[in-house]
Amino acid sequence: MDAWQGGAQDQLQGQIASAKIPLSRMISPQLYWVMTGDDFSLDINNPKEPKILCVGNNPDRQNIYSAALGLYNSRIVKLINKKGQLKSSVIIDELPTIYFRGLDNLIATARSNKVSVCLGFQDFSQLTRDYGDKESKVIQNTVGNIFSGQVVGETAKALSERFGKVLQKDRAYRSTGMIRQLQYPRNWTVLFRHRRFRH
Repeated sequence: MDAWQGGAQDQLQGQIASAKIPLSRMISPQLYWVMTGDDFSLDINNPKEPKILCVGNNPDRQNIYSAALGLYNSRIVKLINKKGQLKSSVIIDELPTIYFRGLDNLIATARSNKVSVCLGFQDFSQLTRDYGDKESKVIQNTVGNIFSGQVVGETAKALSERFGKVLQKDRAYRSTGMIRQLQYPRNWTVLFRHRRFRH
């Protein structure tokens, strides 16, 4: 209102036009149809009405649907992360393709509310690119277990530091006739620590 009263109508019209462009991309009868229904509530782990909800994104329309999916995801997180609900799981594949507000809090608190969180993505750099450095670091440092295939660069370095190292002396046995000898070379071998898992 101040800009209007101050005579900055041209500036306001430019801002309104800038806002219309991304909003016009969301004009889709299918999206409106999905978002206006009240077929079920999003409290998927409600003991009285448990549900399975599968949400997908279209890579061709990712920028269009990401706002709507982000809205649903943040609402679902608030509804399921409560005491007294059924056990549930939030499984997100290709995490960087969708913004999930409150994900760091969900990871940190969900276990006590019987909610497991499973995140899938290719590389930490994707997460940093799409979630920003701060939020990406919080997510990386909060998760408990990591399963990884072959990675390179910063992700490989971060995982290596996370697993830890054990130094062990190399041993070499030599046998010549009657003389057997055990040698300890000066170099050390870095071994990854193997952790035992409880059943």
